[in-house]
Amino acid sequence: MQNRFFKRINTTILFLFIILVPGSFTLPQQNNYLSHDDKGGLLADIQRRGKLVAITDDNPFNYFTYKGEPKGYQYDMLESFAGFLGVELELIVEPDPHRALLYLRQRQVDVVAMELPASAELRKGILFTESLFDSKQVLVQRKPEKWRRMKDMATVEKLLVRNLGDLSNKTIALPSHKNKQFYLSDIQHATSNSVDIIAYNDVNVVELIEAVAFNEVDYTIAYEHTALALARIYPDLDVNTAVSPEMGISWAVRQGSVNLISEINKWIEERRDGREFIASYSKYYENSRWARLALGQKLQYQGISDYDEHIKHSGNMINWDWRLIAALIYKESKFSPDAVSHRGAFGLMQLMPHTAKRFGADINSTPAEQIAAGAKLIQYLDKLFIKTVPDPEERIKFILASYNIGQAHIIDAQKLALKHGKNPHIWYDNVEYYLLAKSKPEFYNDPVVKYGKVKGIETQRFVRDVLAKYDQYKTLAAR
Repeated sequence: MQNRFFKRINTTILFLFIILVPGSFTLPQQNNYLSHDDKGGLLADIQRRGKLVAITDDNPFNYFTYKGEPKGYQYDMLESFAGFLGVELELIVEPDPHRALLYLRQRQVDVVAMELPASAELRKGILFTESLFDSKQVLVQRKPEKWRRMKDMATVEKLLVRNLGDLSNKTIALPSHKNKQFYLSDIQHATSNSVDIIAYNDVNVVELIEAVAFNEVDYTIAYEHTALALARIYPDLDVNTAVSPEMGISWAVRQGSVNLISEINKWIEERRDGREFIASYSKYYENSRWARLALGQKLQYQGISDYDEHIKHSGNMINWDWRLIAALIYKESKFSPDAVSHRGAFGLMQLMPHTAKRFGADINSTPAEQIAAGAKLIQYLDKLFIKTVPDPEERIKFILASYNIGQAHIIDAQKLALKHGKNPHIWYDNVEYYLLAKSKPEFYNDPVVKYGKVKGIETQRFVRDVLAKYDQYKTLAAR
């Protein structure tokens, strides 16, 4: 009886202690990283914003452009996954994998998509997905001079490094900032740390493989899938000496992104052995044509189309970034000078005949003349809006919208915005909103509206699509 009384007193005291001193008692959690993600977390945030932000490196097999279209293995995979989620893809290029992982840890990107060994160091704060495919790291070396004239391949083999110990006192070239990407421990052990590792600034793995082929450096290390792709182009290369075990090529997400990694793994497991994954891998790593396209359009020197020089000239004439004009052309005609719309708009810039004539072009004009006429129209629209939209960056949106639907409807939307307390100098959620509203009687019948009813949804998409393509081209081509 007395024991039960004291037990009851102790329980009461403990209860009062917890209530009165809230900071002194915390229930243990199974996993602190799960707390936000249990409510949807990063995956729900991606779906709310409608955008997956990913980062890859400057390996041209991962991301390059061909005829104005982004290509590359990692780009295709990320685009497929973004489609699986029902969101758009925003891709950032960062040559330093450690900086890319820093961006990930700082919540600036959602996914890192590049060849990262799942080492203990890299695993800090990072979760790796299921592998997209497996690969290993190999030594890239040149076959001996005049190897084709040798008696047989056995003679050639004797002159190649097959035993890692034979790398003693030799030099391996690697990209700077990427030493920790490579599996070097076995080489250092086999050579008693006598192998020399030189890091080159502003050079990617593919460029170093080419440097070996051109006899500029003797050795480098690369993942087998990339090395084999280049060996199909440069037959003097040997890539048959493994320097690491097989490892999965995976994506990385922040630790705690439980729902996101679960969704990625589900997507990989459903497709890894399917046609889409196999075709993408084969396209970039087993098809020498695509390898040549990737090598011919290195990220920092890439062109966008066959008409870049004409676009650059016109851009200089009107003080517009040529990549923005290229983005507009892509949206209008996909760089086809012979394109004709059902409404009669023609050519690269998709000008209507009367507009083209006004600015010095017709359906028989050359691509250079078509681009020049389109640039003159842009210049005209820029002068038209310079007083009502003084901010140059904001004015671009008004020019693009007017290019698509005509300036009259945009001016109507500005007047509606002003009347209803919105900002007539701002496009998104202001003038854009009232352009869309002009499809409703209460707005297109408003006395301030002079040009009547219009459906603005196409123009809304046009502005957003051109600017998205422009952002893409800014990562692919220099100004």
